[in-house]
Amino acid sequence: MASCIREVVEALIKKLQSDVTQHTVLVPLNDYYEVKHTSSLLVIGPKLDENHSKRNSEKRVVVDRDNLSYTERNWPRYYHLDFDFVLTADNGAELLDLQEKVIAFFLDNRDVATADCVFKLREMVPIGGLERPNLSNLRQASGRYRIEDVEVFDHDVFDGKIVLYRNFRLCDFGSRRLIETYKPDE
Repeated sequence: MASCIREVVEALIKKLQSDVTQHTVLVPLNDYYEVKHTSSLLVIGPKLDENHSKRNSEKRVVVDRDNLSYTERNWPRYYHLDFDFVLTADNGAELLDLQEKVIAFFLDNRDVATADCVFKLREMVPIGGLERPNLSNLRQASGRYRIEDVEVFDHDVFDGKIVLYRNFRLCDFGSRRLIETYKPDE
């Protein structure tokens, strides 16, 4: 099973590269980064924050009636993925254009989709509203954004059969005398 966190982060980066700027780069949290291109968008993170209100200690059971089987596993943990966005440009006008593109991106895209799931995007601090130290001669603006409730499953999965064996006993309706026993699994 592929990592759901990785899939959703890759989907977000690809969407940002196509809609905002092709120079969008994912930078790990607490890592040093170097701006190689202007104008660029640095996506710093993710910082994981568990959604404790959705934590469930019961088992999750999925029944497959066609195959008379079931799958039992723990409920997933749900995590919010927080990212700091840092826009970098050579001048103020170019920075304002990039800010408008990021704002429009989050207005147009309320969610991010992977092959299996769709997750909500949320603006925590608008671009330009987060104060970060700028130690360069470039123009920068920062904001914080979130992907909500990304599922992370454990690897403890149990598959079982609903019906272990099937025997059909055909009886005479009037006398209730056994006529035949039918075993379809043999």
